[in-house]
Amino acid sequence: MKKLILYIFINLLTISSIYASNTNIKQARVIGVFDKDGNGENVQHIRKTKADYNGICFTKIVVIGDFYHTKPIVYIGKSKGIFQKQEPVYNKYKIKIGTILIYKHFNVSKGYVKITLDNKLFDYRVFVK
Repeated sequence: MKKLILYIFINLLTISSIYASNTNIKQARVIGVFDKDGNGENVQHIRKTKADYNGICFTKIVVIGDFYHTKPIVYIGKSKGIFQKQEPVYNKYKIKIGTILIYKHFNVSKGYVKITLDNKLFDYRVFVK
């Protein structure tokens, strides 16, 4: 009977650890802001965009590390981004080191780009006009 209880307990721990939402994220940064026509700018090393992105726009972010069952949440001001697609990022040895994610935003007026994952803030430095 003790072996059966121990066996069930170990199986429950194994199953719960497989489906846990552990993340191993080192960085998450916004790298680009684009309008619906595809015109945009690289925002890696600036604090404020040059163009106005009112209405519909897209953000491109890069996540260095692994995220398993959750996706980052991206805001521009009060506009929450809707996930569109992702692309893997590889180093020179063909090892996956991160992911590029593209989000679509509606009704953008102005505000900071905010990237969060599991209630942890990763980026809040670029102001979009």
